[in-house]
Amino acid sequence: MAKRDYQNNYVSVTTALGVLRKLALEWWFKVNTLAFIEEKSKKGKEIGIQIHDVIQQHIETGKAKISTIYAEEVTIALKSFMLFKKEHPEILLRKSEIPLTSEKHKYNGTIDCMGDTFLADWKTAEAKEKDKPSIYDEYKYQVAAYVYLWNEVNNSNIDKAIIVVIAKDKIAYNLYEMGKEEIDLCFNEIFLPAVKIYYGQKTLTQFGKEK
Repeated sequence: MAKRDYQNNYVSVTTALGVLRKLALEWWFKVNTLAFIEEKSKKGKEIGIQIHDVIQQHIETGKAKISTIYAEEVTIALKSFMLFKKEHPEILLRKSEIPLTSEKHKYNGTIDCMGDTFLADWKTAEAKEKDKPSIYDEYKYQVAAYVYLWNEVNNSNIDKAIIVVIAKDKIAYNLYEMGKEEIDLCFNEIFLPAVKIYYGQKTLTQFGKEK
């Protein structure tokens, strides 16, 4: 998954949501060493990128080549994705990895996948001792932003989305479906305020530099 060049200075969906508190993540930082956190975060990010790449290959070509130092995790994740596809043949995936820009609200985002009437977003996580990985509220905020982004750019009215959290430590996944009411709530009451806070903080920082 190549780095996106949006040709603008707008905030990304994930960066905007960075202004929100993440209590589970704060706890994780408290109970682990800095070295462990840096190593785990770097590894998790790289695996996430590679898994997205493999899924994109599969959607677009029907095949997937795994070439990574994290072959075990990526292979397990791909098998988890294939399990999702097997158990949900009604969910047809079309386009993948689509970078878009909202000029109306000034943010960028890359949509993981589109179906005929819905948007799909992939997450990777560890299931650990649970049967399947967890669904976090921040995933919903992101997906709502992507739905609005798609609709703005394409002048469409998609109002359904799915979040698929793919396990990388066991063959398992978690599926969450979002409808219009939840998408509208997450976008208008959480994501847009986060964007405003991000730009407001950025402006305040600039004021401080000018004094």
